[in-house]
Amino acid sequence: MPRLSDLERAIRTKTNRTVRTVARNIMNDLADAGPVWGGEFRDSWQARSAATGESIASQYPYSLRDIPELPTTKREMSRVTKLIIYNTAPHADVAIDAVTPAGGFRYPGYGPEGDVVLRGTRLTGGRRGDIGPRTQGKGDNRATAPLDWFPTYIGGGKMQKAIDRGVRTEF
Repeated sequence: MPRLSDLERAIRTKTNRTVRTVARNIMNDLADAGPVWGGEFRDSWQARSAATGESIASQYPYSLRDIPELPTTKREMSRVTKLIIYNTAPHADVAIDAVTPAGGFRYPGYGPEGDVVLRGTRLTGGRRGDIGPRTQGKGDNRATAPLDWFPTYIGGGKMQKAIDRGVRTEF
């Protein structure tokens, strides 16, 4: 018969893997949902351990080995925040529609890698996905993710689905 301490350790190990699986799911979902022009933003999602500060630079598609192992001590397992998911691209705030780029958008000289979901005239707000219909033959601005895709992912139920999928996968 297994000892209680062995069972506790097994549960902490399984919980660790579940948290890492959920983080992987979220990072891949964010990479899929977000804008993809040259790929830098999509390839810059990371998960940082709240306990150790460790993160692993990697690129899309993300796997479990791209998520740091977490300490499984009782103290660390009681921590509410275990991983922090963030994007290291210098233009991440623009890509999640949190800020408008200073000086507006500039065509980089090459087309997008991702599918164009909006094409038209950039509206006066100037945010990344703030594109209206073409007018009078003008309007070749493009967006590879709709405006406010990030808060929609977080609050629209898709992140919760990634969490549920991760828990089901591991348990």
